Amino acid sequence: MLSIGDTVKVHYTGQLKNGKVFDTTISNDPILFTLGDEMMIPGFEEAVLGMKEGQKKTVTIKAIDAYGDYDKELLMEVDKKEFLGDKEVKEGDTVEVPTEEGVFSFKIHKIGDDKIMLDGNSELAGKDVIFDIEIIEVQKAEVISDMFDEDEFGSFEDEFGSSSDLSEDDEYLDAENY
Repeated sequence: MLSIGDTVKVHYTGQLKNGKVFDTTISNDPILFTLGDEMMIPGFEEAVLGMKEGQKKTVTIKAIDAYGDYDKELLMEVDKKEFLGDKEVKEGDTVEVPTEEGVFSFKIHKIGDDKIMLDGNSELAGKDVIFDIEIIEVQKAEVISDMFDEDEFGSFEDEFGSSSDLSEDDEYLDAENY
C-alpha cells in the first residue's frame, strides 16, 4: 500500500462532471511523483494513498482539494496601453506576467477601452473534478537504516554505542553548556 515518501508511476484521466476531459496521460508516458512532495493536487495525492500497484480507482475531488475555490482577489485590472503596448490579444488568451515571486499566467478575462481585467485563477478553480487513476509502478520509500551496508559501515551501535551506555552524569544535552 502506498504511503508518504513512496515514488509512484500513474496513468490518469481528469475530467469535469460534464465528462469533458481536461488532462490525461493515457496516450503518453505515466507521470512519476513522490507522495508528499506536493507535485499533485492534494485530493489526488490523498486518493493515491493506500492504493497498490496495478490497482485502478475513480475518485471525485471537491474543488477545495483540487484546484481551489474561485478567488475574486485574483482578478486584477491593469491599464491596457501600459500592459499590452503594441501586442494584440483577445478575451480568453493567456499571458505571462513577471512578478517579484516569479512568472505567473493570467487569463484575459475582459478587455475594455482603457483597461484589461486579468484572472489569475486556474481554469479549473471552483470546479469538482473526477480522476480515473491506475497505479503502474511503486517504489517504496527506503528506511534510512536500510540504506547502509552493515558490512561496510558496521552497525549504528558499534559506531555510536547504545543508549544504555549513557549515564545520568553525561552532559551531552545539557543546555547550560551551550
